Amino acid sequence: MILGICTEKCLNGGKCIQKDVCECPKGYFGLRCEFSKCVIPCLNGGKCKGINICRCSNEYKGNHCEIATTRVPSQRSTCSKPCKHGTCQPNDTCLCEPGWYGKFCHKSKPWA
Repeated sequence: MILGICTEKCLNGGKCIQKDVCECPKGYFGLRCEFSKCVIPCLNGGKCKGINICRCSNEYKGNHCEIATTRVPSQRSTCSKPCKHGTCQPNDTCLCEPGWYGKFCHKSKPWA
């Protein structure tokens, strides 16, 4: 099979199928497969399953898998720095409140 000739390389695993035409893998689109179907990324291990549709694991929910569905029983705080908008978890991580993200739940989600 002879592949097409693309002036610019297809991105994200896309294949050149004819002159300047890329065949994009699932989850990508654009002339060179340069765009992900989820403009706002899926968080916490969620997978993009369509245009801005995230499939979340059982532990998370929300449009972008940003909300934890289970709470770890409260224990003595072990976080090296305090969680601004969230709760400290035993493994030195923060569980962020809806609308917040970042290592210490210190960044506001503009899309929330």
